[in-house]
Amino acid sequence: MVIPRSLREEAGVQEGTLMKVTVVKGGQFLLTPQFTIARSLISDRRKDRKQAFRELSQVLAELRQEAKEKGIDKMSKREINTAVSAARRDLRKSSKRPAK
Repeated sequence: MVIPRSLREEAGVQEGTLMKVTVVKGGQFLLTPQFTIARSLISDRRKDRKQAFRELSQVLAELRQEAKEKGIDKMSKREINTAVSAARRDLRKSSKRPAK
């Protein structure tokens, strides 16, 4: 599935990101970015596993830094849920508007 660049940029999702698709009320789709780890890296030799954990640690550090830069690292779960609900409401409103 191709997601237009403008929507990806607005959502902060990079091209090629694996997305989980779920159906929500009203037959709408919810796309959620997924993080994957090759199982073979974890289950194979100990040396490879250590490297995989180092790489995972680096990715997590980058995600934490990005959250800090966006000011969302201090948000409570309640604030995050409220923001997500508001974004979904806005998307529903914009999708109901007639195309120009």
